[in-house]
Amino acid sequence: MSDIGPMALDDIRQNIDRDIREPLLPVCRALVDRLSTMKPNQLQRLTYMLLAEFVQRRPDDDVFQSALTALTTIKHHPLTMYFVFYDADEDREIALSVKEAMQSVDEALFIHPRTGEEVANFEQQLKPVFRASTEFVAALTGSHDV
Repeated sequence: MSDIGPMALDDIRQNIDRDIREPLLPVCRALVDRLSTMKPNQLQRLTYMLLAEFVQRRPDDDVFQSALTALTTIKHHPLTMYFVFYDADEDREIALSVKEAMQSVDEALFIHPRTGEEVANFEQQLKPVFRASTEFVAALTGSHDV
C-alpha cells in the first residue's frame, strides 16, 4: 500500500499498537474493534456511557478516560471529541466545538447559540461526546466498499 490515499483500518490499528502503551492499549484496541463494526451514521454521537459499555468499563474509570484521551490525540486519531449543549426549553442538543466549550468554561460565560442570551449554570448542560474522525470513517467505508 502506498503512503498516498486514505488509511486503512489496519494502518490505524498499527498506529495504536505503536503509539499507545499498557494499560491503555487493550482498551483502545477493544474500542476501535467495536467501532469498526458500526455503520458510519452510528459513529456521529458516541457518549461516555456508550463507549464505556463497549469495553465493559465504568465511565469514570481512569484507564478508560485515558484511553479516550489517547484515541482523540494520537496521530491518525480514530475519535474526535466535541460537546453538546442540552437546551431543555427546546428539548434539543446543540453541538459545540471543544474550543467553544472550553472558552465558555474559562470565561464562566455561555451565550445560547440561538437566543443570544446568557445561560446560568451552563456547565451542567454541556456534555462531552465523541464521533469517529473523518479519517476513521474513510478507512471504515473504504474497507466496506471492497
